[in-house]
Amino acid sequence: MDKIKEKLTSKEFLIKVFRLFLVVLGSAILAFGTSVFLVKLEIVSGGVSGIAIIIQHFIGGGDQFVDIIVAGTSILLFFVGLFFVGKDFALKTLVSTIAYPGFLTLFLRINYFQEIANVAAGDGSIGYILLSGLFGGVFVGVGVAITFLGGGSTGGVDVLVFIICAKTKAKESIVSFTIDASIILLSIILIHENFMNSLCGVVSAFMASLMIEFIYVNQTASIQADVISNEWEQISRFAQDELGRGATIIKALGGYHQDERIILRVVIDRRQFDAFKKFVAKTDPKAFITYTQTNAVYGEGFYSHVNNLRKKK
Repeated sequence: MDKIKEKLTSKEFLIKVFRLFLVVLGSAILAFGTSVFLVKLEIVSGGVSGIAIIIQHFIGGGDQFVDIIVAGTSILLFFVGLFFVGKDFALKTLVSTIAYPGFLTLFLRINYFQEIANVAAGDGSIGYILLSGLFGGVFVGVGVAITFLGGGSTGGVDVLVFIICAKTKAKESIVSFTIDASIILLSIILIHENFMNSLCGVVSAFMASLMIEFIYVNQTASIQADVISNEWEQISRFAQDELGRGATIIKALGGYHQDERIILRVVIDRRQFDAFKKFVAKTDPKAFITYTQTNAVYGEGFYSHVNNLRKKK
């Protein structure tokens, strides 16, 4: 019994280490995309980096203070989150609060990465600006998505998002979009001489959203299948024995003939979708089945409720 507990503990420890690695890796990719593609051309796509770029523009002196402004803002927002949201959320942002500014400093102050940034910026023409915005958005989106997969948060304005959502019950996606859009709009108004650069910030933010959708949302999304078939028992056994998924049996009445039917409800992940669909088609070609995509599923066999809890005040 003790050995089993030790194995479980070791497994849980490795999972935590892997998640920590994902948060650090995501922070590094986020910092790389920001420093190499966005900072040099003053492309504002939201977040604390966008705030730092705007402030740096008025301070002058190139990009020498961007990482310092990001670090200061991130630390300030961390303590704001600690006070208003609680230590559970603050701990999730702690790693990124340290790692992201650290990597940003690394990429902004080492000549090798700055040479890459200079090549990416080119002569500052619209072609270079657009490409930098696109690639910057890709790297930022990938970094944020990987951080989310690790169960962490990128910190920064995410803290404001969670505070507003906790107090107003507003949707996180809407609040996040509103804050980032406000930062981009602010850059368009204040840095009017770089109008095209600011507009490319919109493109960059859009690309980042696409990457988050593709990497994070698709990974956490699952599919709910409702099957009406005379062969529901075989389908249920296949789901449980071959796919390792439970099934729920729902008794229902047909609307026309009022005959009793069985609805078999199975929740599968996206990788199992094709196998399940082919088996149902082979077992009962006349089966009536609906598939619904879910944003996330928590419980046995899927994501843990414990990892999804966030303390609110």
